[in-house]
Amino acid sequence: MIETDVVVIGSGAAGLTAAITARQLGLEALVVEKTAFFGGTTAYSGGAPWIPCNHVMKQIGLDDSRAAAETYLRAVLGEAYNDDLVTSYLDNAPAMLKFLELHSDVCFKPFPLPDYESLPGAAKSRSLLTKEFDGRLLGERLADLRMPLPQLMLFGSMQVEGADIHPMRHALKTWAGFKHTAKVMRRFVLDKIRHGRGTRIVNGNALAARLFHSAIKAGVTLWKNTPALELIVDEKGTVRGVVVERDGQRIEVKARLGVLLATGGYGASDQMRAKYIPFAEHHYSLQPEGNVGDGIALGLQAGAVHDPKHAGDCIWTPVSVLRKPDGSVVKYPHIFIDRAMPGCIAVGPTGKRFINEGTSYQTFVGTMHDLGITKAHLIADRAFLRNYGLGLARPAPFSPAALIQNGYLMEAPTLAELARRIGVDPTQLEATVQKFNQGAQRGEDPDFGKGADAHSKFRGDQSRQPNPAIAPIGDGPYYAVAIHPGDLSTVGGLETNGRAQVLDTAGQPIPGLFAAGLDMNSMMRGRYPGGGSSIGPAMTFGYIAARQMAKSSAKVDQRALAEST
Repeated sequence: MIETDVVVIGSGAAGLTAAITARQLGLEALVVEKTAFFGGTTAYSGGAPWIPCNHVMKQIGLDDSRAAAETYLRAVLGEAYNDDLVTSYLDNAPAMLKFLELHSDVCFKPFPLPDYESLPGAAKSRSLLTKEFDGRLLGERLADLRMPLPQLMLFGSMQVEGADIHPMRHALKTWAGFKHTAKVMRRFVLDKIRHGRGTRIVNGNALAARLFHSAIKAGVTLWKNTPALELIVDEKGTVRGVVVERDGQRIEVKARLGVLLATGGYGASDQMRAKYIPFAEHHYSLQPEGNVGDGIALGLQAGAVHDPKHAGDCIWTPVSVLRKPDGSVVKYPHIFIDRAMPGCIAVGPTGKRFINEGTSYQTFVGTMHDLGITKAHLIADRAFLRNYGLGLARPAPFSPAALIQNGYLMEAPTLAELARRIGVDPTQLEATVQKFNQGAQRGEDPDFGKGADAHSKFRGDQSRQPNPAIAPIGDGPYYAVAIHPGDLSTVGGLETNGRAQVLDTAGQPIPGLFAAGLDMNSMMRGRYPGGGSSIGPAMTFGYIAARQMAKSSAKVDQRALAEST
């Protein structure tokens, strides 16, 4: 048996934030990671935590208020508003942000992204972007960091952030675009020569890298390839530690102050998905292979509650699928890069539009669920494909030929022929495009309001006016990509209170057991106020859990603990 103060199971944003916080408060912390890589679902994400009243937005002249944030959350969550969780979040999220920026290498930059819903209290720049990270700082430990999804990188390991997209699309059109692209490419080529991979790390991979690097520097003990097998629970029901498997041996790890469940939900579990996810047989998840519900299972063994009403809550996203000759599947999340751009529409099985294509990924798939749509298509013309790309089909100068040949990207000279190829009524698709184009000529979308709301307007091509999200679909050839309901992660975890304590069937805290991130039933209860509405709470409740454990430790200077808020 070994002994430590805090045991964290899982190494995403929630787990690593908790471990760093514990170490900075003077506690010993052990992180056990089931897979060979640290970073969890965070490493695949956009890395933009949603933090109301954050201090970073002031850098671009924006401000926020707690009253506005609370008003907005009440409007978004409705009857699902949990006062204990929301109050705790609003009390602690800004403090967590300042704590990490002061005591770690985690740092963010402002991003004027509007909240996803046009409701009272909505604001800009509550979603923050992680500053890029130099992977060379990790040295040999870089190999232990989970890579982003390969389909979201270029040339195998070249990471691209949102700020790169516009200049790269204009690399052969403007001097500024050429300079930016040349700079990024030069760095990547040198990295490949010297390190065998790109070391410019951005987005959620940068957040995971910054947390991982900070945990190493803080002295957190980090064990990979170490699954948690069972919790150690005494006769009074108090969680005292965890049994793990390391190097083929069962090891009992005693936790003096508590165990945090942060294993990342169950998105990679076919069994749990079939039980909880709508239209599971048509649904695609993008979560890492190790996220199979271990934290939820461990919690249930200790008497926790996994509310079936929210067990199927996820962060949804439409997904297209490429099936390779070897039988493997590549899943591409259509978060916003293509469908939000001017000149792209989405049609359902009838050949009609069914949504504002620039809406949030959460609303997009939620609408598919509501309408019973398990397969839709994004439609665009050649000019759109060359300018913006469509799913895995990159914009010019990349060629779409291979994707057309294997059937991922459908091509046809006329809309009628494209309709036949994708299995919708040709007359209806032609009528849909004609009607869309009539409004698009005026920069309007009378049917669904694409570009009329703050979010879809922001996501469009800002070089196009008066509506950055709207353009007519022009002459052929035409292209289509099939999209299905999918998710970036599950968020329906265990019931907790505002102190991240796991609750039992009587609503009482299970002593010594905490949950954060995707192992915690999200305070958003399946809603999604803005970009990073999972990462922000994950980090905040990881921070809260560590501080809650520290309160019962004689090691910690209680005055310093109080002042750290």
